[in-house]
Amino acid sequence: MNPVIDLLSQHRSYRHFKNGHTLPEAEIQAILTAARQAPSWMNGQHYSIIRITDPALRAQIAAAQPGNPQIASCSEFWVFVADAHRAELASRAYAGSFAAAGTPDTLLTLSVDTAMAAQNTIVAAESLGYAICPIGGLRQIATQLVDWLALPPHTFPLFGLCIGVADIDMRLKPRLPQQAVVFENRYAPDAQLEADLASYEHTMTAFGEAREKLPYRQKFARYYSQTYVPANIALLKQQGLLTHPNGLPGDLD
Repeated sequence: MNPVIDLLSQHRSYRHFKNGHTLPEAEIQAILTAARQAPSWMNGQHYSIIRITDPALRAQIAAAQPGNPQIASCSEFWVFVADAHRAELASRAYAGSFAAAGTPDTLLTLSVDTAMAAQNTIVAAESLGYAICPIGGLRQIATQLVDWLALPPHTFPLFGLCIGVADIDMRLKPRLPQQAVVFENRYAPDAQLEADLASYEHTMTAFGEAREKLPYRQKFARYYSQTYVPANIALLKQQGLLTHPNGLPGDLD
């Protein structure tokens, strides 16, 4: 249809990168420029991107994430940080306080802004012919990252992103049918969604991705049966991002 839609329609995540490839600085800057032009709430740009250029630091992060060896082999590894610290500085300069800190709405705002910047980054990198792989598993080591990256209050490391040259090609992974995620005027009934999930489970079983050990629905049933990283609740509070659980600045727990 057009090159942008073609690019987006062919997206896949790569987990094997060629060692030794260096992205030209001009391309890195082009990707970062595209990332920074992402939409954000009130133009607040509530995110930060930390390029991990120190080999020792990269190795430390990779060692803490043994299930993601691509962190060590990719050309560029970036950490995307949900960031209200700049908003805090602005608030204190003009209002003397940061009253909205720690509310669920603020946390949602930071997360959305960070995700939008990351998506721009992904599209920009892929448009230059590079492979990418988001690393959501960084949330498992968020407490360490706060220390290792010297993150200030009101920030949280949401995920990482590998960028580089693919070493092993990946097949285009099937997605849920459109009717399971795109609705008109109102949400779909559970009966339809349950049928779509069952059908998609068969599709993914037939796809036969080696890294998947459980059927699609069972995988998520197991995942959502417990808190993924319980320590992150305390870390969000420590970082000042979850201090008003009822949504109002006066609702301290």
